[in-house]
Amino acid sequence: MTSPEVLISNLHALPKLMPAQNLPAHVHSVLFEAILSGTLAPGERLLVDEVAEHFGVSKIPIREALKSLEASGWVEIRPRRGTFVKPLSAEEMRQIFEMRRLLEPYCARMAALRRTDSHLAELGELVKEGRRTIQLGDVVSTNRINGRFHSVMAEAVGNEMLGNAVTELEFRLRRYFMAVDWKQRSESMAQHRAIYEAMREKDAKRAEELTLAHLDHIESLATKAVAREGFLLDAQA
Repeated sequence: MTSPEVLISNLHALPKLMPAQNLPAHVHSVLFEAILSGTLAPGERLLVDEVAEHFGVSKIPIREALKSLEASGWVEIRPRRGTFVKPLSAEEMRQIFEMRRLLEPYCARMAALRRTDSHLAELGELVKEGRRTIQLGDVVSTNRINGRFHSVMAEAVGNEMLGNAVTELEFRLRRYFMAVDWKQRSESMAQHRAIYEAMREKDAKRAEELTLAHLDHIESLATKAVAREGFLLDAQA
């Protein structure tokens, strides 16, 4: 199936480029955050000339940034058609959650045993901030905090490769979570608190079980929400 294309540009919503020593890296960072937050919509076309004009730079750093984003799977460069933000995909989401089920319950179990006071303090603050951002209806911040909670839990294991893998999965999910009913996400944040409490008590088995139940819950929310909104490229495949 051909990917849907969003022809209306949202570049105007991006911050203007500030002077930076490494322009391609700076452009990459701004575009990456815009993709994660949904400011640049799935399927949106990114014309090199327009992006360069928006940032007030030449085309060279723009092309370098887009090639880097393509290499990491965030945009698609289609010959003679341009560059497009990667569309959402039911298959990608299925694969992400399959990976999360393999990695994150283990992370929770081991983190409950290995976490430091610093890890525990950050997790506690993230639980508080998550509840506050949901009350404020701040979708972007709630997404960021949710991802950071899972990343800190993985970092607490003390395995850098595992931590990087979980963080990458959290990045991939942020765009899908933009469609979730945020009233229902309050339950998800309550589950974060329960996981945090299990880790505080060093109850590895309970932390593992709660994390698996949490993954089941949020996958159900995300799947229903994005299907309802019609965002998934291959939902009917």
